[in-house]
Amino acid sequence: MAEHTPWKILSYRQILDTPYLKVRSEQLAIPNGPIVSDYYIIENRGWVGVVPLTADGRFLINRQYKHGIGREVLEFPAGGIDAGESDPELTAHRELLEETGYSVVGGKLEPLARFDANPTGASSQVWWYLAREVRKTGTPKDDPMEIIENLLVTPAELLAMIHDGRFAVLGQMGAAYMALERLGYLKWTL
Repeated sequence: MAEHTPWKILSYRQILDTPYLKVRSEQLAIPNGPIVSDYYIIENRGWVGVVPLTADGRFLINRQYKHGIGREVLEFPAGGIDAGESDPELTAHRELLEETGYSVVGGKLEPLARFDANPTGASSQVWWYLAREVRKTGTPKDDPMEIIENLLVTPAELLAMIHDGRFAVLGQMGAAYMALERLGYLKWTL
């Protein structure tokens, strides 16, 4: 496979700069191609997702409203890396507890995957963890922007939700399949 030459940034300007979202516009020189005057990049610290599994083998998922699409979704606990959090694993522990009141027992949090969220228009990375034997240790954080209902589902129910479109957030689906494979519910043959 041929290597591609990176695009040359001729200039950039910050369009939006908030604690949660930054957007910049770049003027680019495409190798052997045009000059692009406005190429927009979304910047953030990235985010973390947790695939929580209880001791009895059920997945803990959230049902919550997402304003970007204007409806409820089913998904695993996930959230942005806060300022001052340099280790995505710490964010994983925080998000799991904040959104569900559940915690990882005995250090059973293991890296599952690292994804690029949208390499065309964002610099975001997503870290996924598998949390085995989670248990209820507290109460979810009270946040009026996140009204979350927690559900426990079997591996078969999760797979059915993916296939019938109820569990349909793209990166979440990838994490679900990777967790199902790691846990031995899916086998690949080549």
